[in-house]
Amino acid sequence: MGLWAYLWPMDLKAHQNSIAGRVRGADSWLAVAALAVAILHLVSLFLPAMQIERLLFFKDTMSIWSTIAVLFKRGEWLIGPLLALFTIVFPLLKLGAIVHLFYSPVLGQGVLHHRLSRLEALGRWSMLDVMVAALLIVSITATKLADARFMPGMYLFSVAVVATLLLSRRLGVLVKKFDGG
Repeated sequence: MGLWAYLWPMDLKAHQNSIAGRVRGADSWLAVAALAVAILHLVSLFLPAMQIERLLFFKDTMSIWSTIAVLFKRGEWLIGPLLALFTIVFPLLKLGAIVHLFYSPVLGQGVLHHRLSRLEALGRWSMLDVMVAALLIVSITATKLADARFMPGMYLFSVAVVATLLLSRRLGVLVKKFDGG
């Protein structure tokens, strides 16, 4: 079965014993929404996320992706991988897990509750990325030699993080409804 057949909410015959096979209405689009949020997340990584102005003359614009690339280039082997993990890997894994749980054919066995708890634990870690960005802004502006402000990439990134959180919460409600919780 191709990816399109896996995500398309109208073709649910193959998913009768899953949440996807039992929901109706807007909930049937949960996997498509997760895919859209993943695309939004990926786009946000490459858009300008922050502009730093130094000494009134010099302006640097950075994306999340370019910031991570600079960290690796400078040999920051602790911060670079951690930032990549929390801003790229964890959010995309969480969205993939949402789609997987939505189509997982194990309703009524309590397995989804266990998997959902692991997803929620992953979600707590993936919120660290927003905190890292906020700390970066505070540290840059605290020197009084530079001014930093968020740009569209950071706003889209934040929207993707909140949308992922909302999708995860909705999936949790559906798991409780259909998996005997």
